[in-house]
Amino acid sequence: MPFDIRSGGFTAAVPETSKLEEIASGLGFTEGPIWHPTEHWLIFSDIQESHQYKWSEQQGLSVFRTPSNQANGNCFDRDGHVISCEHATSHLVRHDHGGKRVMSIATEYQGRALNSPNDVICDSKGRLWFTDPSFGRIRADLGVLRDQDMAFQGVFRLDPDGTLHLVCDDFQQPNGLCLSADETQLFVNDSWGGHIRVMDVADDGSTTNDRVWADVTGDGDGVPDGMKTTTDGHILCNGPGGVHLFNAEADCLGVILTPQKSTNFCFGGDALSTLYITASTSVYRIETGLTGLAMI
Repeated sequence: MPFDIRSGGFTAAVPETSKLEEIASGLGFTEGPIWHPTEHWLIFSDIQESHQYKWSEQQGLSVFRTPSNQANGNCFDRDGHVISCEHATSHLVRHDHGGKRVMSIATEYQGRALNSPNDVICDSKGRLWFTDPSFGRIRADLGVLRDQDMAFQGVFRLDPDGTLHLVCDDFQQPNGLCLSADETQLFVNDSWGGHIRVMDVADDGSTTNDRVWADVTGDGDGVPDGMKTTTDGHILCNGPGGVHLFNAEADCLGVILTPQKSTNFCFGGDALSTLYITASTSVYRIETGLTGLAMI
């Protein structure tokens, strides 16, 4: 059975007739999928093999960038450039010319090198929000083993003028993050804490009222990882067994089970209702009754 249904609300969001389809396989460790809403292609990372790939229904799979410095999470900025988190360099970078020119846009905070930027999102004001756990420094398959310069694993906001702000510094290992549709709340999960936190976001980007929003629990392999919001307020988050679906009240409605450990996902397709899921050595897709937010 492809689902762990915990509430009747789950099948309204993900029909029981939906099937998980593999669209790419034989990879190392897939992560960071993003969907271009008008050109209809997918970009995702293979951290282990230091590749980034591009996939479309018409063209299939091709290399977007290699080596990618073991890039992980990706997003689009307001100008349509791909922004990537690099584990091997500990840099946040911006791509131009199809990935062939890459510029580092965040490398350190208060004179200390970032840990290993992991996931990144862009808001409507062009601000980039990203998590900075230590995974790329403590796992040889996902980065380069080396000491950590900073004394914490934090969440940051990079403003369009290049100013880097520390959002919070008390996570064990911050990982996936997303904003609510109206951008008044920031959700960030903690892979080692096993939960999702939420904080209120003011117009100037400052945050308050940080609190635990939901625990991510279940059977199977996986920890809180990638996360996305839908237009109607659902939150999706990787976790044990697959992709967990929460309603706006933080109730877990159920889990889309995946054959391998799921790491991240994004909404794509013509109606932004197809969920593209990176899971270990493969990439899958499944049709839903949900609508994701356009990433550009």
